[in-house]
Amino acid sequence: MREPQFLKFLEAWHQIMIILALGAIVVAILFFVYHKLRSSAFKQPKAKYDYLKLHEIRYYWYSVLSISIAIGMVANTYDDETVSLSIVWFFVRCFISIAIATLFGYVIYLILKFYYPTKLQRKLMKLRYQPRISKTGKEMQLLSEEEEDVHLDEGRQAEENVFSIDYDVWVDTETGEVKIEKYAGELEALRCNTCGFQTMQLNREEIIKSATKEEAGELLKYYQCAYCKSRRTTSHRISPIIDSMDQFKLPLGASYVGERKVKSIMIQIVDTKGELREFFFQNTAQARQFLEEFDFDRLPVEE
Repeated sequence: MREPQFLKFLEAWHQIMIILALGAIVVAILFFVYHKLRSSAFKQPKAKYDYLKLHEIRYYWYSVLSISIAIGMVANTYDDETVSLSIVWFFVRCFISIAIATLFGYVIYLILKFYYPTKLQRKLMKLRYQPRISKTGKEMQLLSEEEEDVHLDEGRQAEENVFSIDYDVWVDTETGEVKIEKYAGELEALRCNTCGFQTMQLNREEIIKSATKEEAGELLKYYQCAYCKSRRTTSHRISPIIDSMDQFKLPLGASYVGERKVKSIMIQIVDTKGELREFFFQNTAQARQFLEEFDFDRLPVEE
C-alpha cells in the first residue's frame, strides 16, 4: 500500500543516497589524487620506492572502497515503483545494494591482493635500479654483490647472508662518493610461476653448508604459494666470512652490474615425475658452479 509518509521517506532517501554517493566519489578521487601528488613529490628514487611500496596499494584500496560505497548507494535508488508498494521491498533493495557493493569491492580487493603486486614490483624494480646521481651531478655505478661487501660492515654482511636485508651500494668512480641503500630481503612474497600471483612465501630455510673464510656456504629455501599451494625450492650462496682488515679491498676482476646487464639467473630442473625445481643465482659464476657440482640425490624431497 502506498502511504504518503512512506512515499515522502523514499523521496528523501533517494536524495540522501545520491548526495552521499557523490560525496563517496569525491573522497575516492581525493585519495587517488593525494597519493599521486605525494608520490610525485619524491625526487630521490629510494624515497619514492619506499613510499610506493608502503602506501600505493593501501591508497588504491581506499579509493576502491569509496567507489564501492557509491555504487551501493546509487543501486539503492533503483526500481522506485516496486519499492513504493511495500516497505518490505525497501529492505530487499537495501540488501541487494549491499550485495552489489560488496561484490564489486571484493573483486577489486582480489585484484589488488593477488594481481597488482606483480605490476607494482616491476615499477619498484625500475626505481631501485634507476641510476643514482652523485653530489657533483655525475651518474653513479651500482656495485655487484661481491664488490659491495667492501663497503658493508660485518653486521650488514650477516643480514645479507641470511637474506633478511639486501643492500645496494652506489659509487661515483671519480669522486669516491658512496650511497648505501637498504631494502627488504627475499623473505617477502615472490611471484608464483604456477598461478602467476605474487603469493609465493618462504616456508623454511636450511643451511646445508656453512660458510668459512675459505669457502662459500649454501642455503636452501623452501617456498609455498599461499594461493595455489604450489611449492618451490631455491638454492642460495652464503658469502665467505670476510676479515675486517680485508673488507676495504676490491676483489680481483671486479666489474659493475651495469656492465654485465644481468640481474639474476634462474635454472629450472624437471625430474622424471614431472616435478619442477627452480634455483636462482646472482651471476653466471654461481650458476656455473651449481651445474658443475649438481647431484640430484642431494636435493631435498618436497613434502
